[in-house]
Amino acid sequence: MGQMSQSGRVGNDGRWREKGFSLWTLLVVIVFVIGVALPALRAIPSLTEYFSVKRAASYAKQKATNKREVVEYFDKQATIDRIAAVRGEDLQIREDENGTIQSVDFAYRTEVPVYGPLSLLISYSGTQH
Repeated sequence: MGQMSQSGRVGNDGRWREKGFSLWTLLVVIVFVIGVALPALRAIPSLTEYFSVKRAASYAKQKATNKREVVEYFDKQATIDRIAAVRGEDLQIREDENGTIQSVDFAYRTEVPVYGPLSLLISYSGTQH
């Protein structure tokens, strides 16, 4: 059997064998990490806008008493939060038979450029009860 040392060992054939990653393994790991991290980093502004839309829809539902007010409150909050993906008129607003707002729904898609012609198409949707 081979002898053990701190950084490697001598094999049965008498040659020194290093433990650890080869240069190619390291290169593959780096490419993989970049391939996962780059799209994730590019999607952060889109995700931030989604949470702003969700918050604005919730705010509009809480404050409004009818459909017109939901649209107005949402559009005001969208201006403050710089929401460009959804407008108040794009919301689906559900009322009960008494005219009370039951829920505010939204759905939209956004395209996130990753690199050159490659981009991600992300679909967002939500309901505020």
